[in-house]
Amino acid sequence: MTGTSSACEAEFLAPGWTIPSHAMTRRNNKMSNSAEEQLSLLKVARRAISSTQEALEGTTTWLALTDADGRVTYEWAAAPSLRRHLARADVTEGADLAQGSAGTNGVGVALATRASTIVQGTDHLDERMHNLVCAASPVLHPITRKLLGAVNVTCLAGEPNPHLKIALNMLLTGIQDSLTRLSRARHQRLLDAHLRVKAGTGAAVITLDRYTMIAEDGLGGLSFDREQLWHYVEEAGPFTKEFVLPTGVRAQIVPVMPPRTAEGCSLVLSRLSVASLAGSHVKGSNAGPRTVVLPELSQLELAEREIIASVLRECRGNKSDAAEQLRIARGTLYERIRRYGL
Repeated sequence: MTGTSSACEAEFLAPGWTIPSHAMTRRNNKMSNSAEEQLSLLKVARRAISSTQEALEGTTTWLALTDADGRVTYEWAAAPSLRRHLARADVTEGADLAQGSAGTNGVGVALATRASTIVQGTDHLDERMHNLVCAASPVLHPITRKLLGAVNVTCLAGEPNPHLKIALNMLLTGIQDSLTRLSRARHQRLLDAHLRVKAGTGAAVITLDRYTMIAEDGLGGLSFDREQLWHYVEEAGPFTKEFVLPTGVRAQIVPVMPPRTAEGCSLVLSRLSVASLAGSHVKGSNAGPRTVVLPELSQLELAEREIIASVLRECRGNKSDAAEQLRIARGTLYERIRRYGL
C-alpha cells in the first residue's frame, strides 16, 4: 500500500491489522463511498473477528470478510495447510467470490440470497473447492437493511469442524451488535444536534447524515429528499458554511461534529424576500422609526441577515446570547448588526 494512512484510518486498527490497498482508493482526494463503507465495516468487525479467531485457534478453519460485491477484504487461516489449499483455488485477499464471477460458493450464494447458507463439497462450481465446506452469512445494516458484505467460515470436507455454524453465528452476531450500538449512538447524536440548533433559531431546521434525516412540521410547504439533500451537502464541501438549494432556499450548515460535515449536519433554512428587506425599519434615538437604506447585498448576505435577525428575536435582543447561539464573536455580531441595519 502506498502513501500514508491518516489518523482516522489508523485509530481503529489493532496491531497486525492492515487495510487492503483496494479499499484505500481515492478520487479527487476524497474517499469513495464504497471504500468508506468498507473501512467502516472493517472497523466494526474487528472485535468480533478477533474473538472468533481466538475460538478457532487449533482448528483447520478459514475465516473471511467480504464487501457487498463479494471481494475478500480480510482473511485468516487457523492452519497453514488450509491457507495453501485456498491459495491454489485462488481464494485469497482480493479474490472475487460473487456468484456471477466464481460460481456457486458460500459467499456468492449468501450475497445473492441475502440469507445464511452452507455450500458443501461438489456443490461448489469450482472443482478446486470440492473438498471444502463453506458457511456464509450476509451482513445487513440493522437499520437500513443495506447489504454491507458477508462473513465466511470454511473448513476441509474431510476434517469437518463441528463448530462451523457456531463460529459463523458468533462472528455475525458480534458484527450486528456493534452495528446496532453505533447506529443508536449516531441517531442520538443527530437528535441532540437537531434539538440544540432548533432551540437557537426560529427558522426551519433539518438535520441529516448519509443515512438518516430529521425534519419536523413547519417547513413552510418545503419538501426535501434526504439522498438529494445530502448530495448537496457533500457537493458543497466539508467546511462550507452555507449554500443555496436549486429552489432558492438558503441553507446555513451547522456540523454535528465541527468543523467537518462528515458525521452529519443541521441545515437552517430560510426563504428570502428582497422586497420585505427593503422595507425594514429600526428605531432611531429620538425621531422614532426610520427606514433603513440597505446596501446592495448578495444572496449569501441576505441569508445571513435573516438568520441573525431570527436569532436576535429568539434572544429578545440580548446580543451576548445571540453571539453565543450564532457561534461568532460579539464584535462580529455588532458589525453585522450595523451592516445589515438590525
